[in-house]
Amino acid sequence: MWMKILFPITWKKNINLVLLLTIALVSVWHPWLPEALAKEFAVSSPSTRSDILLSGKLACSLKRAVIMPFHGIITVLPVQPGQKVTQGELLAGYGLSQEYVLTIRNRLFPSEIKNLELTQTNLADKLDELKRQQAGLQQLAKDNMTSRQSLDMVEDQINAVCRQRDATAERLDFARKLHQDDRRLLQQQLGIRGPIKNIPTEGRLAAPLNGYVIWMHPDMRQGAEFKAGEPAFIVGNLDPMIIKAQVHELDAMRLRLGDRAEVESSSLPGKKFTAQVTRVSWSSITTAPDQPSFFEVEFSVPNPDHLLKDGLKVQITVPKASTS
Repeated sequence: MWMKILFPITWKKNINLVLLLTIALVSVWHPWLPEALAKEFAVSSPSTRSDILLSGKLACSLKRAVIMPFHGIITVLPVQPGQKVTQGELLAGYGLSQEYVLTIRNRLFPSEIKNLELTQTNLADKLDELKRQQAGLQQLAKDNMTSRQSLDMVEDQINAVCRQRDATAERLDFARKLHQDDRRLLQQQLGIRGPIKNIPTEGRLAAPLNGYVIWMHPDMRQGAEFKAGEPAFIVGNLDPMIIKAQVHELDAMRLRLGDRAEVESSSLPGKKFTAQVTRVSWSSITTAPDQPSFFEVEFSVPNPDHLLKDGLKVQITVPKASTS
């Protein structure tokens, strides 16, 4: 009975011993085996490839949004998405709401300037009157017909009015300069090219740069009502385009400015484009210490035929990237 119990245990120990000896002998006879196994089961890392493979998205090299500066209703809409425009060209015209017409009138004719001008006039009149009094008292003083105290009192009043006059002139000068700047801003907001002569009731949205209308508000049409601050259009430059991607830290160390890359998009089968590395960030976008670091990289892609569009996803291959 004891033999029946001990034999399986002994047999299992012998089998384990035989396996260990076999592995040791094979390792001695074939020293390349552990290395081959390590290569076979090693987890591949970005640095083991000669080419750097990335995914990214296309974006305009330069684009600017056009915002509704005032509440209004669209009256004119001469452009469509994808249309080429020049800087200053009309994108849309809109009628101003009555509330904003009043606001613009107050900006064009600020009451503060009128009040300061009136104050300045009153101070000038008061100063003239005090100087006449001073001249009369000085004549009386020569004839000993008035006291020195009365003359000093008038001189103190003259000095006080002069200080008020100078302070008012300074405030008025500042208010006028501020008003000029606000008129220029208002002219820009309304899209008016010349000086504003009358209180406007309409505004225009103009292209901020030479390019293409790459986005238009989905509700943009004649008769549509928009609130102040709502985005209306985006105008962008389509040539060149840029690609924004994220690269693993091992590959980021291999990229250099000017490296060439090949770009493809599943949306444009059979088309290949040549790109160039134009920017590699020096700060990781990931901060967690237990996570690998990724860096932002930017490529520039010529797009003379405007086949590439803002937002398309692309695949990038950087061949034989630098390893130094």
